[in-house]
Amino acid sequence: MTHPTKRDVVNSAMDLASDVTEGRLDPDELAAEFAAEARDLFGGVLGPGDPLWELQLDVTREVLGVGGIGADELSEWLAVARRRAEAVDNPAT
Repeated sequence: MTHPTKRDVVNSAMDLASDVTEGRLDPDELAAEFAAEARDLFGGVLGPGDPLWELQLDVTREVLGVGGIGADELSEWLAVARRRAEAVDNPAT
């Protein structure tokens, strides 16, 4: 397996820049494709066993930190969390 040289990387970047400036590549389309790929890779939350779990928690905290989820929805999720904790503390017999 060969490794790209610095010249290869620069040439590839210049080719990409040319494609964008000459209209052969749409940055908005690339962004949409990236978003779809990111959702496929990151968007499924499986829980603590998932290798992405810690990253998902970090992103969640960031979203909360910038006010990405409103107080009403947060209140609903708090109620869900409390019911879940209650069920764990007092399992049905």
